[in-house]
Amino acid sequence: MIFAHLIIGLILGKKFGYVLPFVLGSVLPDIDHLFVLIKNKHFRIKEIFSAMKNEEKYGERYKTPYTHSLLAWLIFSVIAYFINRPAGLAFSVGYLLHLALDILDIDEKQIFYPNKKTVKGFLPVFSKWEIIFTAIFILIYFVI
Repeated sequence: MIFAHLIIGLILGKKFGYVLPFVLGSVLPDIDHLFVLIKNKHFRIKEIFSAMKNEEKYGERYKTPYTHSLLAWLIFSVIAYFINRPAGLAFSVGYLLHLALDILDIDEKQIFYPNKKTVKGFLPVFSKWEIIFTAIFILIYFVI
């Protein structure tokens, strides 16, 4: 739900202010995708989408525990909170909503890292359902 995360950050920012912290919190966890793509030398757009959609086929995991876990959320949120309390809280909410949405998709993730237990949802990555959810979030953005 890469695009949905951005839209949710924008919705929260539009509704409550603090647009930049909400957006940063809602998209920052996906920074790990860039590292995995670079490490595996995926530079063409078609290859990027294929690799991210078919993790098992490529033998790659894009949701690393370093940014897609409650531990990462806590660490980044505490840092943001100490920089600016209200903005840090907005960042924290955006980040936590990112993790909550990611629980829905079929990629395995270690939300409870350092515990090795993995969580896997039911929603295929880049599926029609993901596109529908994203479209709904875009409509919500324009309605509020």
